[in-house]
Amino acid sequence: MSEETQDEPALDQHETTEQERLDGVIAQLRADVAGEDAAVVETAVRRRLDDTGISAEEELIARLVAELAG
Repeated sequence: MSEETQDEPALDQHETTEQERLDGVIAQLRADVAGEDAAVVETAVRRRLDDTGISAEEELIARLVAELAG
């Protein structure tokens, strides 16, 4: 039996790039808010980016809102 222990949360064991995190956020947003009105989508986009610590330029945010809003 191994004496190794898990000393940190499992998600913290694998480093991800900012692009990988952004791709994940976009995939989640597509599932959660696709087709919603632009105000709902923009709020969700900004919140998710903030929650994950991803800094995004306004151009990217506007593009995501336009792509996801119904």
